[in-house]
Amino acid sequence: MSFNFLVKRVCAHCKKEFDAQRITTRYCSKNCNNTNYKLIAKQKKIAESNSVTFRTMTKIKEPIKDKEYLTVKEASSLLNISIRTIYRLIERNDINSFNFTERNTIIRRKDIDFYFDANLKILEKNKLDIVADYNFENSYTVKEAQEKYNISSSALYNLTQRFKIPKKKHGKFTLIKKEHLDQIFK
Repeated sequence: MSFNFLVKRVCAHCKKEFDAQRITTRYCSKNCNNTNYKLIAKQKKIAESNSVTFRTMTKIKEPIKDKEYLTVKEASSLLNISIRTIYRLIERNDINSFNFTERNTIIRRKDIDFYFDANLKILEKNKLDIVADYNFENSYTVKEAQEKYNISSSALYNLTQRFKIPKKKHGKFTLIKKEHLDQIFK
């Protein structure tokens, strides 16, 4: 069915008057139709981007430093260490935590502060003790220990790890207390 009448219209894009063959025609040409379509699509993208930006800007996040309870991720970002390290501290019971679910672990801020306070005091005390205790008279170097007990370096390393024998680096030498090794090889 064809119609032989013309309808006067105004183009929705360029605002020029044109003769349309259909009542539903909105644009004077295919070029105006494509240009207007692209313009509308661009405006939608801009509006969507603005709404996402607005939503993220208006979210009021409580600063991590002020929170009393932290998730593992928040604790790792607060301490600037990996999430795995936080879980390692939890497994060793250095930091107390509570598991609400398998994936939701909460740590009290007080426990993190206490962990640092306790460890700093221990470290300061141990540094003074270690420096004073290790010298060449009361300690073996790794090479001396290997020669005296006729063991390899890997065997000596395994013994120090298994029995948790402390070692001290002194220049290019690693010192191990004589009394500790003598107790093992008696």
